[in-house]
Amino acid sequence: MDRNNLTIILNSFHSFHHLKRITNKLSSEKFIIVENSNDRKVLNFFRKKKNIKVIMPKKNLGYGAGNNLGILCSKTQYCLVLNPDTELTIKNVKILKNKIFQIKNFGILLPRLKNGISINAFKNTSKSFIPIDEKCIGKHYASGCCLLINKKKFKKKIFDENIFLYKEETDLIKRTKEKKIECFLLKDCYVTHFGSSSHEKSLNIEAELFRNWHWMWSNFYYYKKHYGYIYSFLKFIFILTKSFIRKNLSLKKEQKLIYKSRFEGLKSSMNNEKSWYRMKI
Repeated sequence: MDRNNLTIILNSFHSFHHLKRITNKLSSEKFIIVENSNDRKVLNFFRKKKNIKVIMPKKNLGYGAGNNLGILCSKTQYCLVLNPDTELTIKNVKILKNKIFQIKNFGILLPRLKNGISINAFKNTSKSFIPIDEKCIGKHYASGCCLLINKKKFKKKIFDENIFLYKEETDLIKRTKEKKIECFLLKDCYVTHFGSSSHEKSLNIEAELFRNWHWMWSNFYYYKKHYGYIYSFLKFIFILTKSFIRKNLSLKKEQKLIYKSRFEGLKSSMNNEKSWYRMKI
């Protein structure tokens, strides 16, 4: 098996500084950058790099559809979906490539979060990898910020494109496990996730509103998709009420805007509206 049978997918929105950092550090790897903004400097800077392909969609596709596009345009069997606001060392890329040989018939491999917590699961086994499910995501030791995907195990559209941001990886791993395709967490492979910093700093305030809207929309959508509307409504009605009260009673302007975003995102999802909110820049 060719150890170079891997493409790193970087799905970006105004993340030029991170794109330069990652591609410089991992300069021997193949990259596909999906730049969801109209930032032409990304295309101009990378156009002469033979190992880097830049795709600029006509609109912001979000996490799911953006990564699907990058994966679709790749020519390798394996794709490493990597958030721009991460750090993955050359050593850990090599570990990932070695695991492709060692682990047979996997669907998804996940490194551990270097800045996360340790888990007991590895204490009782000598194995360097353990099977996981969607419940492990977001538990401070596993994250969708870095996923090694075996394309042969999936159809063309791997991620749910209805989800613009958040819960995409949880949904993917749940669907993958339901199809009896294995997902593994790697013991000795690490990625650092800085979190909430994939964009330029000038966008921080708008990005906070954007994240809160999509966090609520995507959570309700995920539970509705997998557990039904009634279960999801009962689970989230208290959160909707709390957000409504706080958006009206909070004294600080920024807090009022944040709770308003949460309320509007959750209300839109409960009304079966599409994930329509985009950053105003």
